[in-house]
Amino acid sequence: MVVLVLLLLLAAALGILGAVVKVALILVFSVMLAVVALAAIGYYYVRHRFRRFLREAERRGDIPPGSSGRRERGYPTTGRKEPGPGLPE
Repeated sequence: MVVLVLLLLLAAALGILGAVVKVALILVFSVMLAVVALAAIGYYYVRHRFRRFLREAERRGDIPPGSSGRRERGYPTTGRKEPGPGLPE
C-alpha cells in the first residue's frame, strides 16, 4: 500500500498522474469487461448443456415427455387449451 502511494506521489511530481490514472482505469475496466463476458459465456454454456440433458433424458425415457418445463399454457381467460366461445379457432 505504501509503495502504491509513493508511486502516485512520484507520478504527481513528474506531471504524469493523469496518464497513470487513465491507464489504471483502462486496466480495471478491461478486467471487469472480461469477467462479465466470461460470466455470460458460462451462463449460456450451462443453459445449453442443461437443455441438452433434458432433451436426452426425454429421448431415453428417464423423464416423461413434456415435463421438462416446456408446455403449452392455454388461453389465459378460460384455462383450457381450446379457445373459448367468443374466440376464433
